[in-house]
Amino acid sequence: MGSNTLNKILVPLDGSKNSLRGMKFAAAVANQSGSSIIGLNINSPPMFVKASVTLRNQAKLKSKEIIKEAEAITQKANVSFRGITKVSNNVGKTIVTFAEGHQVDMIVIGSRGPDSEHELFLGSTANYVVIKSKIPVTIIK
Repeated sequence: MGSNTLNKILVPLDGSKNSLRGMKFAAAVANQSGSSIIGLNINSPPMFVKASVTLRNQAKLKSKEIIKEAEAITQKANVSFRGITKVSNNVGKTIVTFAEGHQVDMIVIGSRGPDSEHELFLGSTANYVVIKSKIPVTIIK
C-alpha cells in the first residue's frame, strides 16, 4: 500500500456467511477510503472426469447469484464494484495470483468457506492466502 492509499480491495466470494460479512466489511472500508471492490468468485471444477454441461451451468448460475448478492451490498454502500468469476482447482493460489496481477491494495477474506465444519481454526484457502500473499490480508470471522 504505497503512500497509504487504498484504491482496490479484493474480496473472494464463495457464497458463505463469512464471505458476505467480508463483503460488508470491505464495502464500509471502501466507502470511507474511496476505493473500489473486486469480488472474485472461483469455481472449482469437480475432480471426476469432465463435469456435465448441467453441472457447469449450475455452477455458472451459482456464481452469478453470489456476484449479484455482493453487488447489492456494494450498491447500498455506494461503492464501485466489479464481479469476476474464474475456474480453478487451486482457489488460494488463484486469489493470490489475481491480487498481485491486478494491483490490489488489500484482500478481505472470510475465515472459512461453505465447508467450515471440516475446518479447524482457519480455513485452508484463507490460510494459504495469508501465508502466500505479499498484499495485506484482513480475515473476517
